Amino acid sequence: MTAEVLAPRRTHRAPETPTAATPAAGKRRDTFLDNVRAISLVRVIVWHTLASAIISWVVASMPAMFFIGGSLLAHSLDRRSSGTVLRARLRRLLIPFWVFGGVVLTVLAVVHRMSPGADTKLSVGALVPWIFPLADPHGPPWEAGWATTPLWYLRCYLWLMLLTPLMRAAQRRLGLKVLLVPMAGVFIVDYLNRTADVAPAGWDSVKWYAGDICTYSFFWMLGFSHRDGMISQLNQRARLEWAAVAGVSAFIWVKVVGVQGMVVNNSYPLLLFMGIAWLGVFLAAERWIGNLSLNAIAGPIIRWLSRRSMTVYLWHPIAIVGAYWIRAHLVPDLPKPMVLPIVGILTVVFCVLFGRAEDYAAGRPAQWWPGRDDPPGTAQLFTKLSGWLRRSMSSTQALGLGSVIAVVVVAFVLPSGAGGVPEKAKTDAPAAGAALALPPAPSGKPDVVDFSNTTEEAPAAEPEPVAAEAAGADNSLNGKVLATVDAWRAKKKVDGVQVGLSLQDGSQVVLASGAKPDGGALEAEAAYPVTSVTKTMTASIILQLVEEGKISLEDKLPKLNAVPNLPYAGKVTIRQILNHTAGIKPYDTSKAYQAAKSQPLTAVTALRLIVDEPLEWTPGTQVGYSNSGYLTLGLLAEQLTGKTYEQLLAERIFGPAGMTESRLDQTPTAGWAGFSAGGVVSTVKDQMAWADALYRRKTILKPKWLAEMLSVDNKFSTGLGAFPTCPCSLKDGKPVYSAIGHNGGQATIQYAPAENLVIVLNLTESMWTAELTRDDVAELIVSLRKDVASA
Repeated sequence: MTAEVLAPRRTHRAPETPTAATPAAGKRRDTFLDNVRAISLVRVIVWHTLASAIISWVVASMPAMFFIGGSLLAHSLDRRSSGTVLRARLRRLLIPFWVFGGVVLTVLAVVHRMSPGADTKLSVGALVPWIFPLADPHGPPWEAGWATTPLWYLRCYLWLMLLTPLMRAAQRRLGLKVLLVPMAGVFIVDYLNRTADVAPAGWDSVKWYAGDICTYSFFWMLGFSHRDGMISQLNQRARLEWAAVAGVSAFIWVKVVGVQGMVVNNSYPLLLFMGIAWLGVFLAAERWIGNLSLNAIAGPIIRWLSRRSMTVYLWHPIAIVGAYWIRAHLVPDLPKPMVLPIVGILTVVFCVLFGRAEDYAAGRPAQWWPGRDDPPGTAQLFTKLSGWLRRSMSSTQALGLGSVIAVVVVAFVLPSGAGGVPEKAKTDAPAAGAALALPPAPSGKPDVVDFSNTTEEAPAAEPEPVAAEAAGADNSLNGKVLATVDAWRAKKKVDGVQVGLSLQDGSQVVLASGAKPDGGALEAEAAYPVTSVTKTMTASIILQLVEEGKISLEDKLPKLNAVPNLPYAGKVTIRQILNHTAGIKPYDTSKAYQAAKSQPLTAVTALRLIVDEPLEWTPGTQVGYSNSGYLTLGLLAEQLTGKTYEQLLAERIFGPAGMTESRLDQTPTAGWAGFSAGGVVSTVKDQMAWADALYRRKTILKPKWLAEMLSVDNKFSTGLGAFPTCPCSLKDGKPVYSAIGHNGGQATIQYAPAENLVIVLNLTESMWTAELTRDDVAELIVSLRKDVASA
């Protein structure tokens, strides 16, 4: 539901001087509808380019586009037979789509020929929707959905066209009351999506189809009523009241039910409410919006978009890919909003190249630019070519020939290639609004400790608790710590370390040793990505929900609404995900990751990479670090609470711990999902506050659940979002650690219970390399504990 597109432009040509019109204006063009379509289309491009959740609340583009489509189709059906109208509409829809598909399939054929593999191969069965899109057209993983995801609209539009005779008859008989049917369908679909145990078998494969048809048939039939003049009976105040009621309903829905990521498109009921609200606003301003076409600047733009709306819809996602490639490779410091002009320019280029197909589909003279005829030679060539095609074969024969050619291409040309695509050529489509940045270094493996070879004695490094002698962290302790870290850095060849120590009396040491890799100053209080330390926060949120009775540690993972086809639902327990024994495939080791690693990932897109991956082992029998598991926990927390993960962090973690400088970084990053597995950015002081609140003051979890988190008395010696740090031993048959916490790619937080000490470190390089390991970091932790003990 995140991809938005526009409806095909209407059939009638614009008059020489456009004027505002009402549905009763006969053959004159309804400029109100044209202008709403242009506004909606601009919003679609901005949304796809910048991908900020707040944009999804500004203008409900898709409801508006289906409203326009329904109104225009009703107008055509009032003047011509349904068969004639549907043939014309199919022509206008399919011909530009076939041209687009021809280009896309050709590119995919070339890519697969140069780099054959599962990530570039398109199956023969996938060809059918490219001919007649009653199902969503799709490509191989290599294209990552940028060429195909927006095509859901053609599928929905096509279904609504085919159902129009039935819907039109019902609307004429029942009037506006007919809208209650799709409205009820919207809430039924939403209930089934959120309640996996009552959904019928096979629901996952049809739920988007059902949701789209229910939601957009409402606006489609509302467009019928607009054409029939039913809405014109409402005055401006009534239309604004309509908008206000829908807006309040949307607000209540978000507060009571919630919406993932605060994106309107992620909830059918919310999309329904916002669509009604925005249409109310548009219709209240109908005369003013209709007169936009008279503006000297807006008028030409609107008329251009009316003549090229299908071409813009089909090609603007490709323009976005090109714009972000330009940004990443030529102007990496370009502010994100400045990508929009580049997208606009590239979209215009595609319209010049492929816009003639839209003219041909509409039965107009082909023009390289709307209103400007082709040069005589070009126009003559296209006229002769189209005339020869019409004389040589019927439409049915042409469709059959095209199908045969496409089948041959997919079945024989694609699998026959050899060679390889240069690595740069595989750097395909960034997600909207994304910078092609390298991901932060993730944790490489679980911090598993083996207690089996230790002796039955207390650990040597576990002295009696020691209090600091001074009321604060004095200069002598600062000096010792700095000298210890400097010596460790020199030995391990590490450029810089940020250090934070929180002693049991509340005093702190915060300092930086060394410099950044580029030689720049390393500030002790500078923010940094804590990466996998985020998992301590995710685990805490889940344990809070367990305490609240929203789920149990022994419950199986329920179906996730955000990734309904994730294969692990009902197979692994929440405890197994928390302690990394579930066997969920890490997304960055999946088969699909190679094609996606150059593109920014979200929790949802990362988990989609593993929907075809089985469990790596029988749950509970092995241990293996999995970022994918913690992404599922973040989405689960959102589903159980109706709040975003960002809100949960603010309310349950940052606020109670007093973390004023921490945030969830949601900047799309190539090959890295972040989110609940590693998306928090924080500071040394905030990380000390977090560890203090969690481990020492016990204000985040009640003792029972903190004990569950920190218990490593199992065959894998792993906690729930926590790992022990050695020296370790056995005491009365129980494992004893010198510290416990979590490592990230370059960061760590540790709590040493013997000294009641919190240790926070952030290195300038990863601790998961051959040159630097977590054991090296453990060595520094031991030295720092000794400094505190001797202070």
